[in-house]
This record gives sequence, C-alpha cells and structure tokens, in this order.
Amino acid sequence: MASSGDEAPIFVIGTGRSGTTLLRQMLNAHPNIYIAHESGFYAYVRLSPPRTPLREWLKRYVDTFSFAWMRLDPEAVLAQCPADVDLSSAKHAYSAFLKAKAKERGKSRFGDKNPLDTQNLARLFADFPSARVIFMVRDPVPTVQSFGQMPFGTASPFVNALLCHFQVSHIQPFLDSILEVRLEDLSREPRQTMETILRFVGEPWDDAVLDHIKNAQTDDLPPSPWFVGATKRTPNQREGQAREDLSPTWVRIIEWLNRHTMERYGYKQRVCEKEPSVWQCMVTLLADIPAQLRSLFRLLSINRRMVQHLKGRKRFDPQTAQEANLMLNPQAWRHYPQIDIPEVPRDFLST
Repeated sequence: MASSGDEAPIFVIGTGRSGTTLLRQMLNAHPNIYIAHESGFYAYVRLSPPRTPLREWLKRYVDTFSFAWMRLDPEAVLAQCPADVDLSSAKHAYSAFLKAKAKERGKSRFGDKNPLDTQNLARLFADFPSARVIFMVRDPVPTVQSFGQMPFGTASPFVNALLCHFQVSHIQPFLDSILEVRLEDLSREPRQTMETILRFVGEPWDDAVLDHIKNAQTDDLPPSPWFVGATKRTPNQREGQAREDLSPTWVRIIEWLNRHTMERYGYKQRVCEKEPSVWQCMVTLLADIPAQLRSLFRLLSINRRMVQHLKGRKRFDPQTAQEANLMLNPQAWRHYPQIDIPEVPRDFLST
C-alpha cells in the first residue's frame, strides 16, 4: 500500500480510555508520521451552520482550547483561505493545519487522534476517501471504570457505558474501511500489532515505534496525568489498580449495554460471586438517575456555549471552556488532589 500524506491522512479514533493516546505516541515515534492531539476540528464543524463562511469560522476555531494546545500559528492558513467558500470546503484548512504540524516535526504523514471522531467518520471519509482510520477498543468494563475516574467523563456509569456503545455503533457502516485494534492486543503483542498497523497505513517498519518514551515528543500534550501517563509507560505496562471497583450489578449492566462489543471483540463476561438479579439492576439504574441528569445538564451547557462561540454570538474563552470540559465529572478530581487544571497556551489565541 503506497503512502501519501495528502491522500491518506491517518486518524486514530476509539471508545475513549482505550489506548488512543498510547497508539498516537507509538505512531509519532515513527520517523515519517505525526498525529495531532485532539484538534477537535470536525467536532466543531458539526456544531456549526454548514453555510458559515470558512474564513470567518476559522477565526473562531483558532480561538478554542483544542486549537491552542496544537501550539500552531494560524496566520499562514487563514491568509490562504478563500473568502468565498463555506464549511463545505473545511477539509482544505484542516489538512493545512495538520500538515503544518507534521512539517514542524519533519514528518511527511499527518493525521489526528480524537476518540470522539467516531461520529465524524462520514465526513472524514467524504473529505479524505483514502484516509487510514484506526479504531481502538478496550473491554467495556475497565473502559467505563476508567471513564468514571476522569474529569472529562461523567459520574454516571450508565452514561459512560452508553458512550462506549454509541462509539462502537458509529463505526458499523465503515468496518470495511477501518482497522480495528484491541488495546489488550497492543499491550500483549506490541510488535505484531504495530506491524499490522503500519502495513495498514502504508509505512515501513521502524523499531522506533516500540520505544515511544524515547522517540516521540510530548510537548504537544496538555500536562494532565491521563495524557502524560501514556507517554511514560510502555505498551505492556498497566495504569495500576483501579481506584474503585464497580459493583457486580454495574458490571452486568455495562456488559449488557455493550454486548455487541463483547461478542465482536471476544471479551468474556466477568465472574461474579453472586449473580445480581434483574430487580437489583433496575434499582441500581434508578439510583443513578440524578448523576445522569447532572451529566446531561453539564454536557448540554458546554454544547450550548460552544455553539454560541462558533456562531460568533458570544465568545467562550478557551480557558473557561477547558475548565468546563474538565468539570463534567467534578467528583473525579478527588483522584488528583495535587493536580491543577493547566493553563491554555495563549501564544496564538485571538484576544
């Protein structure tokens, strides 16, 4: 498979908490590949009126925390953007940003890592028909468990389990065009798994990908423990013991909601000392409703404010937006008592 940066950008998507950051770092250790960290580009496009003039919209996009962490001067791209096109032509600006980052690193291939781009696959393949898309997946139970400990997750295991379900459902129409990779396989057999991935994206093998700690830069990641951790662990190192075990009732609910994932990727049900009853599952779900409602309120609030920002109605300050995103699950911060929300880089932000 011949590689071409222009024709075949590389996208890393997944269920979240499934090793997407780890895979990004391993790919970035390759001498030809640079994958950006969660630019959020198509997520913001999806929130915007399709006829918005592109140049006007880009000035709002580069005023987001997602773009700020790219640490990229947008002026060269903004200057090249025609004044008479709308968001239907957004791919040209997107590839220009990603190629600029790859060029900074001396790399010929460019791409983006964002778990939530599962829901943007139709647009990604429409704009980049030859894109190489890698979908990372992990056993739903530890995935949901990990989500519950993340400030950007939610306090509701039900909502987190649904998110995993929906992200897998989004890829179903594209299974013939993507590469599915289990985190467990990448951890257990990193060389064999990375050989498969590099063949898929059309790049030659390089031993550097097996030592991303040495060969991949980390100055383009927010200094948060859930990202930084993936830059300091080898593929077969675990994050450590989960801080809070899920009850057998939640385990069964998560497995049932994600039964398609369990079956497709060969994940086996947990063994419970005592099997929870249907009644116990119903009581557990009912008790979770307040957490579900709080999570929904916070998500809708951030979404509303970002839509206003992207429409040019009211600016959503990047630091404030990042803080809101990291307060979706305020309870999670008890796991990080020594950590503060990082300051958004403001070198190239609008003022």
